[in-house]
Amino acid sequence: MINKLLIILFYLTFTFNFSQAKDKGIELFNDKKFAEAVDYYKSVIEARKDDPSAIYSLGSSSYFNNNIESALKNFEKILNTSDKALQAKALYNIARILQDQNEIDKSLSLYKKSLELNPNDIDSKINYEILKNMSKQDQQNADNQEGEQDQQNADNQEGEQDQENADNQEGEQDQEKKEGLETLANKESQMEKEKTDQMMQAEAILNAIKGQEKINQKHKILKLKTYKFDKDW
Repeated sequence: MINKLLIILFYLTFTFNFSQAKDKGIELFNDKKFAEAVDYYKSVIEARKDDPSAIYSLGSSSYFNNNIESALKNFEKILNTSDKALQAKALYNIARILQDQNEIDKSLSLYKKSLELNPNDIDSKINYEILKNMSKQDQQNADNQEGEQDQQNADNQEGEQDQENADNQEGEQDQEKKEGLETLANKESQMEKEKTDQMMQAEAILNAIKGQEKINQKHKILKLKTYKFDKDW
């Protein structure tokens, strides 16, 4: 709807400016014979090379004949003339073309320059305000989208960090559990070894005691025998 409105305003602006050109050019344009209008205004320019109205009308006809490059070229020529009113209209049309090409910032700048030359131009005011609001909305949407993306990235990063922390914690717990089991096994092995050593020591002591008793018993026997021998002798 907005684009349709802007095109209508664009068309009406061009048609209005043709009133200063030759009647034949106006008739061709109004009949939508844009190719013939282009040829007509080219012939006028050949006869009057510095005619701003003819150059402007050639730009208008070229635009509607789908030759955007030629339209821009002729409108830009008008900016070098001394006709401020025509300059304002040329700026408006260039801004409109750049708007179609999504050159929003450049388009807004040219609409503003057009209004500086002709503050009473209703078409420029309307298009400028519409485009400015659209630009603000686009920027707001872009900011919102960027904010959502940043939040999503932050959430993803936080989730990854939580998962990493969980994995690390689980890994640490597994390691601690493993180390605990190893420590327990080592303690059990050490206890078993100590128990074995103690048993061996106890057995050794017992054997030593038994051996000592045998030795003592033997000594007692020897003494008795010796004593007996001495007594008999």
